[in-house]
Parts: sequence; C-alpha cells; structure tokens
Amino acid sequence: MKITTFKATRLKLSMSQEAFGKFLGVSESTVAAIESGRRPISDAVRGKLADKISVNEELLSFFESYEKISKTFPS
Repeated sequence: MKITTFKATRLKLSMSQEAFGKFLGVSESTVAAIESGRRPISDAVRGKLADKISVNEELLSFFESYEKISKTFPS
C-alpha cells in the first residue's frame, strides 16, 4: 500500500488523523508519521485497515483521482 492510498482512504472516510487513528486502533502520531513518510505502513496497520473497509469501484476510482491530484499538487 502506498502512502497516498493510506491518506486517500482517510480522506474518503472524512476523518481527521486523530479519528482515523482511533478507527484503526493506532495513535494520531502513527497516522501522521505514515502520511509524512517518516514511518512505513506496517503489516499490522495494513491488516487493521483491511478489516475495517471494503474496497469497491467507487473507492478505487477515488484512489486513482487522488493519486493524479497528489502528483499535480504535491504537499
């Protein structure tokens, strides 16, 4: 999973980093570190995310759009 996909998932769910951390059972600082590239996405976090969301065409389309936007306007 790419950092942009991780962040796009949070944004699609309309969650703050704090809320997303609680949703996944990790700290806000873990979410921030992953999104900034200071920490890799662990297998444990990947597993928690996979347990919490279902991937459908709408979500995949959102990821693709977010990826294009983030390349055009890097943070």
